[in-house]
Amino acid sequence: MIKKKLLSSLSIVFLLLFTLSFTISCAKNNNTIGSSADTDDSLYSAPPPPAPFDLDEAIEMMGLCLQSYQMLIDFKSGTEFTLPEPYTLITQFMSDEKVPLHEDVPLAYIAKDDNNLYLVFRGTKTIDEWIADADFKLIPYPMGNTNAMSERGFTNLYTSLGIIEALNNLDGFDNLYVTGHSLGAALAVVAIPDIIKKTKYKNPIMYSFAGPRVGDQNFKNLYDGLNIVSWRVFNTNDVVPKLPPTSRSYVHVNSGEPITFGKPVRDPFDFKQIAFNHEGCHYYNTLCSMTNDPATYMKKAGGADGCNVSP
Repeated sequence: MIKKKLLSSLSIVFLLLFTLSFTISCAKNNNTIGSSADTDDSLYSAPPPPAPFDLDEAIEMMGLCLQSYQMLIDFKSGTEFTLPEPYTLITQFMSDEKVPLHEDVPLAYIAKDDNNLYLVFRGTKTIDEWIADADFKLIPYPMGNTNAMSERGFTNLYTSLGIIEALNNLDGFDNLYVTGHSLGAALAVVAIPDIIKKTKYKNPIMYSFAGPRVGDQNFKNLYDGLNIVSWRVFNTNDVVPKLPPTSRSYVHVNSGEPITFGKPVRDPFDFKQIAFNHEGCHYYNTLCSMTNDPATYMKKAGGADGCNVSP
């Protein structure tokens, strides 16, 4: 069993390196990061959703994503996880990924603010989640009678959480925001069709960040056909939104909103640059820099997950 899992993990690593090498080769041949992987129609999916991109909402959602990483930090240290005002934590969702000394780790939370609900999925921090994140096998999307196919690891993680039951027990809210960074972005996209079909929240607002592709063309058709406000924010230098590769039938859902920070990755083993280009705090600060008062917005991170810690 251990040998089989090791071989599976190694094959995933080699597939990742192959994909990165291909992307980097294309960028070198074109003398720019704007290569086939960056400018394909899948990455920049269109048309836009019913409402325009809202920078303030995007910053708020990315801030809540930073809090999801803080949730894991607090869990590991035995500290009670709380949210800054004006948010109130309602519940946390534990995954069955194992880490030393703990049976489960927190993977998502629901919070409230006046008449708004926020469903926030955490990104990848543990080894087991990286393996699930990079599984790349398509399976039938289980939440609906369609031909849609979604990535196995993302789908299995989402279905293990019990999100629908929790949402159906919450009344008196007008809006539901769904968000996530990295793996959390993938889980947010997987969740949306299920939430619309099985809960009272028929028009959720989705902002995701640094998310990989989640499903095939049929899944994209299912998702885009919901006609909700859905913005997929990605760094043009981040390799994660270019995975899983389109050669394995993966397509991005609508609608892509590009930002740029960091440097193009020229070496598939340059893990420092790869991590920098994917870091949640850098996504947050880049969005803040697009406002008229970046310093004030950056302070709102409040040190969550070590982002913009006050001196």
